Amino acid sequence: MDVSDEKLSVARKAGADHIVNTRVQPLHETLLELTNDLGPDVVIEAVGSPQLFRAAVEEVAFTGRVVYVGYAKELVNYETRLFVQKELDILGARNALPEDFRRVIQMLEEHRFPVEDAVSSVVSIEEAPGALKAWSDDPARFMKIMVSLD
Repeated sequence: MDVSDEKLSVARKAGADHIVNTRVQPLHETLLELTNDLGPDVVIEAVGSPQLFRAAVEEVAFTGRVVYVGYAKELVNYETRLFVQKELDILGARNALPEDFRRVIQMLEEHRFPVEDAVSSVVSIEEAPGALKAWSDDPARFMKIMVSLD
């Protein structure tokens, strides 16, 4: 799910079974339709939006798992009763295990991920601070920034 058709297109090329543009499709109704009215078992929030932090808890199924990869730059207010009522597992994830990296490398070697579509900018090491500042100021403008060490 995203609000960018370009990012959703990359997700489709990478193997997503379903893509949802939440600017034009209602989040709650679409998730219920895709999950036989149960809600998703796992929701991964990777943007860092306070609104999406809350939506993850609201939309995940009972006894579901919410994984936060993104982090909010501002305070997030929750309806914490949902944590208990829905018996949720809430996790933060920042690192990956070696086998995760091996799977990603294998996927890249087998050309099963559209790298050329996912990298929105290639910059030199000298340009990296400016590019990262631009990303921090407007993350929706970028997918991935690659820093070239040539």
